[in-house]
Amino acid sequence: MDRLTALRLFLCAVERRGISGAGRALGLSSTAASKGLQDLEAELGVRLLNRTTRHLAPTEAGEALYRRLAPLLGELDGALRETRELQDRPRGMLRVLARRSFALLHVVPSLRGFREAFPEVSLDLALTELPDIAPANGVDLVIRHGLPAEKSLVGHPLASARRILCASPAYLARRPPPRRPQDVLAHDCLGYRREAEPVVWIFDAPQGRQVLEVVGPLRSNSGEALRQAALDGLGLVLLPEWMVGADLAAGRLVACLPEIAAHPAGFDAPIYAIHARAEPVPAKVTAFVAHLRARLGPG
Repeated sequence: MDRLTALRLFLCAVERRGISGAGRALGLSSTAASKGLQDLEAELGVRLLNRTTRHLAPTEAGEALYRRLAPLLGELDGALRETRELQDRPRGMLRVLARRSFALLHVVPSLRGFREAFPEVSLDLALTELPDIAPANGVDLVIRHGLPAEKSLVGHPLASARRILCASPAYLARRPPPRRPQDVLAHDCLGYRREAEPVVWIFDAPQGRQVLEVVGPLRSNSGEALRQAALDGLGLVLLPEWMVGADLAAGRLVACLPEIAAHPAGFDAPIYAIHARAEPVPAKVTAFVAHLRARLGPG
């Protein structure tokens, strides 16, 4: 019998004034319970219990051990219970690392509703422009483009991969909208920057895939900056539907070549919420992912 079980048995025997009852409470036979207490006394080198056929009482040493042990085991049981509850119901600190643009548009506006539904969960939200992020170093959940290849991770889709070529009405009033993919080469194009690489847009047109290197007045590693520049009439932009959908619906931006699928080179993936594969998944993680998916809706 391990020491912790033996100490629990001793505590229970004192409180129940009997070894048999203590054994039953812990799922032990009377024989196993008696031997466990004898082994504990032998290990400590002191008698803990005075036993008779009708009575059991702690010795002076047993009484001293009981007084010290009872609150300690109570604290331990409470800590273990709280740990189990972190799996059973949403509570505690949820640490999220998310791509900045998506988080500002869709994660941050969802926080109030989530907190109203799950007030025992606090959030630590970090934003980044780095593309290749994964749960690590205390991060519970990552929100990013694409699904990592690691089998130790689980991904839940949040937003589609569709990108929209668009511009402001003011820009299109000055420059005729493109009628075919190669027309973008004559336009001011606002491109997402990957280090020193050129800005490349890929169009899957009916006549075949076209890979075009575009130029313009602005390159940035921030989708928010590109969106604002497009709203201000600086040029054409190719951004995710989840970023410009509201602008298109309100007429602040106008879609160009909507019948042709297109994406910037290296950015053609959906948005996923990703966490480590675990059994069970912490309830706070499951609840937050479900809340985001319900708010965003299908696609």
